[in-house]
Amino acid sequence: MDFEEDEQSQDQDRQQQQKLQTAIWHQVNEIVKDQVSRHLRKDVSEAFVASLAEVVMTQMQTMATDLEAFAGHGKRAVISMEDVKLCSRRNDSLYQLISDAAKDIAGESNSRKHKK
Repeated sequence: MDFEEDEQSQDQDRQQQQKLQTAIWHQVNEIVKDQVSRHLRKDVSEAFVASLAEVVMTQMQTMATDLEAFAGHGKRAVISMEDVKLCSRRNDSLYQLISDAAKDIAGESNSRKHKK
Protein backbone atom coordinates (compact mmCIF):
# COMPACT_ATOMS: atom_id res chain seq x y z
CA MET A 1 0.00 0.00 0.00
CA ASP A 2 1.47 3.34 -0.97
CA PHE A 3 1.21 6.65 0.88
CA GLU A 4 -1.76 7.91 -1.15
CA GLU A 5 -3.83 4.75 -0.55
CA ASP A 6 -3.02 4.89 3.16
CA GLU A 7 -4.10 8.53 3.31
CA GLN A 8 -7.38 7.71 1.52
CA SER A 9 -8.03 4.87 3.93
CA GLN A 10 -7.43 7.15 6.92
CA ASP A 11 -9.72 9.77 5.40
CA GLN A 12 -12.48 7.16 4.96
CA ASP A 13 -12.00 6.06 8.58
CA ARG A 14 -12.33 9.67 9.76
CA GLN A 15 -15.49 10.12 7.68
CA GLN A 16 -17.03 6.94 9.11
CA GLN A 17 -16.08 8.03 12.63
CA GLN A 18 -17.71 11.42 12.03
CA LYS A 19 -20.88 9.78 10.68
CA LEU A 20 -21.06 7.54 13.74
CA GLN A 21 -20.56 10.47 16.10
CA THR A 22 -23.26 12.45 14.31
CA ALA A 23 -25.70 9.54 14.46
CA ILE A 24 -25.02 9.06 18.17
CA TRP A 25 -25.49 12.77 18.82
CA HIS A 26 -28.84 12.75 17.00
CA GLN A 27 -30.08 9.71 18.91
CA VAL A 28 -28.94 11.08 22.28
CA ASN A 29 -30.56 14.41 21.42
CA GLU A 30 -33.87 12.73 20.54
CA ILE A 31 -33.89 10.58 23.67
CA VAL A 32 -32.94 13.45 25.98
CA LYS A 33 -35.49 15.82 24.51
CA ASP A 34 -38.19 13.16 24.57
CA GLN A 35 -37.52 11.88 28.10
CA VAL A 36 -36.24 14.96 29.94
CA SER A 37 -38.46 17.52 28.29
CA ARG A 38 -41.61 15.45 28.50
CA HIS A 39 -41.21 13.85 31.93
CA LEU A 40 -39.20 16.44 33.84
CA ARG A 41 -40.34 19.50 31.89
CA LYS A 42 -36.79 20.82 31.73
CA ASP A 43 -34.84 22.25 28.84
CA VAL A 44 -31.41 20.86 28.06
CA SER A 45 -28.51 22.71 26.51
CA GLU A 46 -26.68 21.70 23.38
CA ALA A 47 -23.54 21.43 25.51
CA PHE A 48 -25.25 18.86 27.75
CA VAL A 49 -26.36 16.80 24.75
CA ALA A 50 -22.86 16.97 23.25
CA SER A 51 -21.28 15.90 26.55
CA LEU A 52 -23.70 13.03 27.00
CA ALA A 53 -23.14 11.90 23.39
CA GLU A 54 -19.38 11.93 24.04
CA VAL A 55 -19.88 9.75 27.12
CA VAL A 56 -22.00 7.32 25.08
CA MET A 57 -19.36 7.20 22.33
CA THR A 58 -16.58 6.57 24.84
CA GLN A 59 -18.61 3.81 26.51
CA MET A 60 -19.27 2.18 23.14
CA GLN A 61 -15.57 2.22 22.30
CA THR A 62 -14.72 0.70 25.68
CA MET A 63 -17.33 -2.03 25.22
CA ALA A 64 -16.07 -2.80 21.71
CA THR A 65 -12.52 -3.16 23.01
CA ASP A 66 -13.70 -5.38 25.87
CA LEU A 67 -15.77 -7.56 23.53
CA GLU A 68 -12.79 -8.08 21.24
CA ALA A 69 -10.63 -8.96 24.25
CA PHE A 70 -13.20 -11.44 25.61
CA ALA A 71 -13.49 -13.19 22.24
CA GLY A 72 -9.71 -13.19 21.83
CA HIS A 73 -9.26 -14.63 25.30
CA GLY A 74 -11.62 -17.43 24.29
CA LYS A 75 -9.51 -17.95 21.14
CA ARG A 76 -12.48 -17.05 18.94
CA ALA A 77 -12.66 -14.72 15.96
CA VAL A 78 -16.37 -14.05 16.47
CA ILE A 79 -17.93 -12.24 19.44
CA SER A 80 -20.57 -14.40 21.10
CA MET A 81 -23.64 -13.62 23.18
CA GLU A 82 -21.71 -14.83 26.23
CA ASP A 83 -19.10 -12.12 25.55
CA VAL A 84 -21.86 -9.49 25.46
CA LYS A 85 -23.33 -10.80 28.71
CA LEU A 86 -19.89 -10.78 30.30
CA CYS A 87 -19.38 -7.18 29.19
CA SER A 88 -22.63 -6.16 30.92
CA ARG A 89 -21.91 -7.98 34.17
CA ARG A 90 -21.50 -4.81 36.26
CA ASN A 91 -24.93 -3.43 35.36
CA ASP A 92 -27.63 -5.72 36.74
CA SER A 93 -30.53 -4.27 34.76
CA LEU A 94 -28.55 -4.28 31.49
CA TYR A 95 -27.37 -7.83 32.17
CA GLN A 96 -31.00 -8.91 32.70
CA LEU A 97 -32.14 -7.22 29.47
CA ILE A 98 -29.34 -8.86 27.49
CA SER A 99 -29.98 -12.27 29.08
CA ASP A 100 -33.69 -12.02 28.26
CA ALA A 101 -32.90 -10.98 24.68
CA ALA A 102 -30.47 -13.91 24.36
CA LYS A 103 -33.19 -16.31 25.52
CA ASP A 104 -35.64 -14.84 23.01
CA ILE A 105 -33.10 -15.15 20.19
CA ALA A 106 -32.31 -18.74 21.17
CA GLY A 107 -36.02 -19.54 21.30
CA GLU A 108 -36.62 -18.07 17.84
CA SER A 109 -33.64 -19.97 16.49
CA ASN A 110 -34.93 -23.24 17.92
CA SER A 111 -38.43 -22.69 16.56
CA ARG A 112 -37.01 -22.05 13.07
CA LYS A 113 -35.00 -25.27 13.27
CA HIS A 114 -38.10 -27.26 14.25
CA LYS A 115 -40.14 -25.78 11.36
CA LYS A 116 -37.57 -27.02 8.82
